[in-house]
Amino acid sequence: MSSGSREREQRKKLQHFLTDLALLGSLQGFRYFQPWLRGREELLLTVVNEDLGWRSPGFMVSAASSFSSSSSSSSTSSTYSLASDASSPLPGDHQGPHQGPQGPQSMPRKQQHSSHGPNHHAHKGSSEAHLLPASPSEREIAVPEVNCTLFLLAGYAKYGRPYAWIRSNHERLVNIGGTDSMVKDTPMKLKAITDWGSQGIRVWDVVSELVCLCTVPSPSNPFALDMRYLKSLPLPERFLVSGALLNFLETYTVYGNRDELHYDKVVEEMKSLRRLHVQTLSEVQRRPGRCTRPATPVSEESSEEE
Repeated sequence: MSSGSREREQRKKLQHFLTDLALLGSLQGFRYFQPWLRGREELLLTVVNEDLGWRSPGFMVSAASSFSSSSSSSSTSSTYSLASDASSPLPGDHQGPHQGPQGPQSMPRKQQHSSHGPNHHAHKGSSEAHLLPASPSEREIAVPEVNCTLFLLAGYAKYGRPYAWIRSNHERLVNIGGTDSMVKDTPMKLKAITDWGSQGIRVWDVVSELVCLCTVPSPSNPFALDMRYLKSLPLPERFLVSGALLNFLETYTVYGNRDELHYDKVVEEMKSLRRLHVQTLSEVQRRPGRCTRPATPVSEESSEEE
């Protein structure tokens, strides 16, 4: 394949990714994350830190919660590299997020050091160290809710492929080796991002990896729904929201990787969602005052006059 054909193919793939991004950004009701579309190329993703089993994350809140949000992250133990070969703990770090949350009174364990220190990982590959987002992390105005971490997922045309950046609680997930803004704005080296050029990676692959990386304990289904929240919505909104979610999950079941461990769980989740959607449609149709007035038939005399 010529370089020109390869570039056209990459642009086409990126356009498909941006379409997925826009679709995901219109949804709400997931248990472990909440997307928020910001422009054509950016999506902010609020991901739950610890699964407390009480409610799904909401949209961005005011900066007043930033202190609580950052302090709540201290109970989480694992530290990840910005530019490691995959989303895996640092060398020597054998306890990852799959081990479950620590107790509320426990102190964060000390970071483990190895011959490959944090600076080595943060700057691995100078080309990726300078792939900055359109807006620096230090100027991020959106703040996640307490017990959540904020990510930026973007598909900038100038980079020709998607990347993901951490926007809050850097110290919780990443061994950044300092507070330098250039280091903080280094994109995460996710497996889904690495495989994007050679495999059919879609936006749900990136999101599921971020959720499994961030949420403790790692959920068996990163796309689990908050059915309690969905049922609490007003009837018209519940119908629209459940329909949009159903469309997204159906697209996933058609084009997603069936070898993923959570694939079957998504299929099961769809059954409950479809029942809710059909039930909501039935309730909408039975609402009083919904019937429209029948159209007045045109009389033969009036038609003849015309």
